[in-house]
Amino acid sequence: MPSILRGDRAFRALVAGALTAVAIGAAGSLGAQSPDSTRFHCDGKTVTGIDVESQPPAIVGRDPSAIRRFMQHVLFQSGTTHESRIRAFLLARIDQRCSDDWLPELARVVRAEPYIASATVTAVSDGADGVRLKVETVDEVPVIIGGGVTKGGLSNVKYGNSNIGGTGLLAAGQWRDGRAFRDGLSLSMRQFGLGGGPVVAELDARREPIGGSFSADVTRPFLSDLEHIAWYVGGAHEDAYRPFVRPAAANLLVSVRRDVWATGAVARFSWRSAGFLIGPVVTYEHARPGNEGFIASDSGGQLLLGDSTTFKNRYTPYQTFRGGLAAGFRWIDYMRVSGFDALLGEQDVARGIQLAGTVERGLGIAGATDQTSLVSLNLYSGVGTPRSFIGVAMRGEELPAGGGDSWSAGVLSGRSAWYFKPSAGATFVVSAEFSGGWRERLPLQLSLGDPASGIRGYNGAAIAGGRRMVVRLEERQNRFATGKYSQWGIAFFTDIGKTWAGDVPFGQTTVARASVGVSLLAAVPQTSRRMLRADLAVPVTGNAPKKLVFRVYAADMTRLFWRDPSDLAPVRAGAPTTAIFGWP
Repeated sequence: MPSILRGDRAFRALVAGALTAVAIGAAGSLGAQSPDSTRFHCDGKTVTGIDVESQPPAIVGRDPSAIRRFMQHVLFQSGTTHESRIRAFLLARIDQRCSDDWLPELARVVRAEPYIASATVTAVSDGADGVRLKVETVDEVPVIIGGGVTKGGLSNVKYGNSNIGGTGLLAAGQWRDGRAFRDGLSLSMRQFGLGGGPVVAELDARREPIGGSFSADVTRPFLSDLEHIAWYVGGAHEDAYRPFVRPAAANLLVSVRRDVWATGAVARFSWRSAGFLIGPVVTYEHARPGNEGFIASDSGGQLLLGDSTTFKNRYTPYQTFRGGLAAGFRWIDYMRVSGFDALLGEQDVARGIQLAGTVERGLGIAGATDQTSLVSLNLYSGVGTPRSFIGVAMRGEELPAGGGDSWSAGVLSGRSAWYFKPSAGATFVVSAEFSGGWRERLPLQLSLGDPASGIRGYNGAAIAGGRRMVVRLEERQNRFATGKYSQWGIAFFTDIGKTWAGDVPFGQTTVARASVGVSLLAAVPQTSRRMLRADLAVPVTGNAPKKLVFRVYAADMTRLFWRDPSDLAPVRAGAPTTAIFGWP
């Protein structure tokens, strides 16, 4: 990726951190923990039966009282997970040979599903020469609720359930006040265990105040070395308006109509404790970016032509069809930790290396007007102990734009983080997050005021560029207080970030901006992996639109180390590398 590798110091620092973590991860031990000599050993014995026992959320318990049953069915809208939705992700079958090292991995894959809070798999004698597997799970509290309030009143409401009736079906809807425009509506659905296997079907439909989008896909992600194949098929249609902030003028909107679909599959080949994966991949993309900037008029509910000619002839419509190979290398084991991204909840942290990428050649079929090829690369590396852990994730792609050393449409995002636990009830986290684009073919601008990926306390700030770096420091007390059904914590945080102008419209290269803040944290029940946060952030440098920013939200950050920022993801070319390879 030549143009990316000639990037800024911030990016080079991120790459250096990634290579360091890769080297350390390669040198570290990836062996499984020593088996417990006091328990039953199943090595070499045949599995003759599998027994599944699922339980409601820990706050309800095994033998709930009438009040707790009311909480489960009315307050939490919870039904105990059906056995079929647990067996779908249990990578074990009757008549297989059992292994003691195999059991923790079976439990980890089940535990990775968002409706399961904890899972254990043990082997017991069947009274003869075989063994029975005993699977015990505890559900996560499934209710999804959120909202926001501004000076004008209620601004948005979100409600849903991550395990409707215990069927592994997630459905969540959201309403957002459109002010002078129509109200925004969205629906997200996920069906886990489709067809009785480790398959996930997803559907997202969004009606924004201006524009909207629809996406659907079905995937069998690569979740474990116990699997041998993974595949993906899906697509999206977008009719959106991308925002561009300007420091001394009204924000502009640029239209983008885009259709993307992709399919791919890989098979795994083992070598000692490592795995190699390879298979075909195909992508199609049809993009129609606009060449005018519009202003959203709050008074008339109309789009008015803007006062800038910046977008004139800047973006060109194109249509591509690519085919090629996806390949990967995986050398990973998992470590159980507590209190990293949750208060007391346990999570499985990946140690080792995972590297995957695609090489796709543009083909002159399916009406293609652009035959550029695509190169994409994903990297994860992690090393450490339950007390101190370092992880790095990166995701990049570029398009050859001609002969020689000419490339375009470079996109890179990544995160490096250090988790340190000086005691069982305290956690210190420092992380660096980078996002950037080079010579983009689609409208792109990365803002420090983005609610999720920017600096807390700078929400809505008119500071943006083509590349963004945010460093976050947080000191958390996970055992601040304990209630009957809940665990409470408190955190103090600092965010420091800046942007580089790059080659995006109205991009700014800024000095570092910073904010400080305090958070009240909660988990219901105490060991839930989902964390509720109430953040109060105070900007300590200039150009912040407000003196205080207060935000309340709930999130489960334990299941994925890095998520592509929402303002960068829409310009990616659509290679399904992340979906197929099941990233930690």
